Amino acid sequence: MDKIIEKAINMKPDEFYLVEPVLFQLFYTQKHKPDFITAFLGVSSWRGSSLRSGVWTYYETADKTEVDRIIAYLQKYAQDNKIAYWFSLGNHDYDKYKADYSYPQEWMDESDMIDKWILENEANISEFLQKILRENRCYFE
Repeated sequence: MDKIIEKAINMKPDEFYLVEPVLFQLFYTQKHKPDFITAFLGVSSWRGSSLRSGVWTYYETADKTEVDRIIAYLQKYAQDNKIAYWFSLGNHDYDKYKADYSYPQEWMDESDMIDKWILENEANISEFLQKILRENRCYFE
């Protein structure tokens, strides 16, 4: 695993998508997930959901406790960029509306803004995911 981590850390952010699915799969299957892995998986899923079908689909299916854990991590370790702000913006009680999926329009408008930010900041997000790996490299040795 340390070879894929080294490759991911050292590649250009615009090429990170080439290894991100492999890393996601490796991390997802781990039984014990430290906060940095939970954050990596969450941010990766958040971005992927946004690019595929809209970020609201991430929030709609994500575990609220896990999202709150990711937000706490981002607020602590992503202070130099706006990921914490944008990730937190869509964090609502989606379970309240699951009976008929009648989410408030302002939530949907908000998710459009988040989607736009994600699209415009893909490199920034990749750089942050690489930073997570870089700062926790010793975990993989």
